[in-house]
Amino acid sequence: MNEESVYLLKVLKGFVLGENPGEFHGDWTKLIKLAKIHSVMGILGFMVMSYPDESNSQVADFMKKQCLQTITLISQRSESMKQLIGKMNSKKIDHLLFKGYIIKDYYPVPELRTFGDIDFLIHPKDRSKSDELMMQQGFERKTDWEPVFSYRRGVEYYEIHTDVMEVDVSDKADYKDYFRHVWEHAHLTDEHTYELSPEFHFLYLLTHIAKHISGSGAGIRMYMDIAVFIQHFSNELDWKYIQAELEKLAFSDFANMVLTIVNVYFGVDLPIILNEIDAQVIEDFMEFTLSGGTFGFVGRDSGLISLKKQKSNKESISRVSAFANRLFPSAASIENRYTYLQGRHWLLPVAWVHRFIRTKDTWGSHAKEAKSIMNTDTEEVLKLKRIYKEIGL
Repeated sequence: MNEESVYLLKVLKGFVLGENPGEFHGDWTKLIKLAKIHSVMGILGFMVMSYPDESNSQVADFMKKQCLQTITLISQRSESMKQLIGKMNSKKIDHLLFKGYIIKDYYPVPELRTFGDIDFLIHPKDRSKSDELMMQQGFERKTDWEPVFSYRRGVEYYEIHTDVMEVDVSDKADYKDYFRHVWEHAHLTDEHTYELSPEFHFLYLLTHIAKHISGSGAGIRMYMDIAVFIQHFSNELDWKYIQAELEKLAFSDFANMVLTIVNVYFGVDLPIILNEIDAQVIEDFMEFTLSGGTFGFVGRDSGLISLKKQKSNKESISRVSAFANRLFPSAASIENRYTYLQGRHWLLPVAWVHRFIRTKDTWGSHAKEAKSIMNTDTEEVLKLKRIYKEIGL
C-alpha cells in the first residue's frame, strides 16, 4: 500500500481507539482525495484538529472546516430523521432502524459517521400508508420498485425497505430467505420503532458488506462500522450463536477475513480465535478495498465487475456470456424488482421488455458497460476473481 493508504488506516484506527496516528510525511492532496472517496473527510479533519501539526497550518484550517461541515450536515439530517420517526409513530407505521443511522451512535463522535441515505424497514402492508406520509411531508419519490422505495427532500434522502436482502450474495446459501425473518429478531424501542438484536444486526452487517463486495466493492467505512460495533457491545455478543449462524450462511471464511481486518487495522480485540490469513492476501484485499472508494466504483470499469461475477472458478472468462447476462438477466436475479415473476418465471421475456423500457434513461451507461466488458483486461479480471476466492466469496 502507498503512504497515503497506510496513514489513512492509522487515522481511522486512532479515531476508533482515541490514539495519536503520528505525523504524516506524504502527499496531503492524495490523502485528502483518498479520505473523500471513502466518505471519512470529517474524521480526518477531526484527527488533524485533535493532534495538530504546527507545520501544516493551511491544511489544518481546511480540515477543520471539513470536520465542522460534516458535523453540521449529519446533525441536521439526524434531527430530520428523528422528526420523521415521530411522524411514523403518529401514523402507527412499524419501522425498523438499522445500518448507518443506528451505528453512528457507536462512533466516538456520532456526527462524523456519514451516510448518503438513511435506511429503515417497514411491513409490506404499510407501503401505501408510508408513501402517503412521505408525499404529505413534501418528499419527491425517486424509486418505487419493490423492495426499496426512495425519497428525497433537499439534503434528506431515505430508502424505505420492505425487505433487507433483495439478492443472494452467492449460491452457497439462501440469503434472501434467511433475512426474510428479520422482524423475528427485532425489539421495540418506542411506540412503533424497532431495532435489531445485536447478534442479528452483526450478521446483517457482514452480509451487507459481502453484498457490496459481490457487486462492486465495499469501502473501509464498512469495516470501521464493524470495529465500533464490536467495541460498543464488547463481550455482550453471543459469539457461539454468531458462529453457528455464520455456518448456515456459509460465511465463516468471509467473516474470518472481515474480523482479521478489524483486528489488524483497527486494533479491536476479539473474544474468538481467528484462522491465520496470509499477509499478502490481506494486503492485496486492502489495496482493492482502498482503491475503490465507499462502494467500490472509483476507477473501476463496469466491465470488470460484470466479468468478475461469472460463477465459474476456471482461469478463464467469457465476455459474450457476461454481456448476455447483463442484457437478459435471469428471473431469480430480477424477481424482487419485477414481482410478477415470483412463481411465474415463464413471464421472464415480458420482464426483459419491461426492464428495457423502464431503464431507458440509463441506456447510455449500459452501452458503455458493454464496451467495457469487451475491452477489460483479462488478467485484471482473473486477479480479482482470485482475491474473491481467497476471502471466501
